[in-house]
Amino acid sequence: MRRAVLLALVGALACWVLPGTAAAIPAEPCPPFDGAMSFPEIHSPEDPEDYCWEVQLSEEQELRQISETEAGVFYEDGHRAYVIELTSAHDAIGTTVPTTLAVTDPNLITLTVHHRAGNPVAGGAPFDYPILAGPGWEGGFISVQIQGPPDEAELREAEERAKAAPRAEEAPTPICRVPILQGRTVKAARRALLLSGCQLGPVRGRRSRGARIVKQYRPAFAVLPAGTAVGVKLPR
Repeated sequence: MRRAVLLALVGALACWVLPGTAAAIPAEPCPPFDGAMSFPEIHSPEDPEDYCWEVQLSEEQELRQISETEAGVFYEDGHRAYVIELTSAHDAIGTTVPTTLAVTDPNLITLTVHHRAGNPVAGGAPFDYPILAGPGWEGGFISVQIQGPPDEAELREAEERAKAAPRAEEAPTPICRVPILQGRTVKAARRALLLSGCQLGPVRGRRSRGARIVKQYRPAFAVLPAGTAVGVKLPR
């Protein structure tokens, strides 16, 4: 009888995660979620807290935990390819909902939205559902700017600025100067990245013939270590 009670207690502790600390491996299976490192609206405490994403790794890459807010993809020699940051969350009136990020498998990222325990700065008071992705504004207002892919004129102007920018060979060491990838096909983006000293990172969205990139996860003209992987997103 004592052994059964002890095992039950150990099992309960293994499933418990303290809000505000690094997320633990979920007690229940967390299948990879197709949400571009975000999560769907959470409508009640019965909805899940854990959302997982599968990270595409090459043979020489490894996914590592950096902190409770960041994970990174590293090469075998320790060089960092890119960083994955957690997604913030807020409730219906803008209150910040704590989130944490954890590496829960060799190629699996788990985002935990700690909504069931309530607001930690208000003594555990329940959040106002739904819970949404994005930083909170604590009862105020937030402006969101939605920007579509650049048109041909903007692409030409950006290309001219890129040509006028200092050349990579002027730097004392090899670098990756991120090119403009929005509006390009994946094939064209891969070629442009290689010419700029970078490489193609994870490709999100649906691949199809002629599909063009709508978002890049590294800003154009950013100067980064040589070989940095730049992730992109295609239309869904």
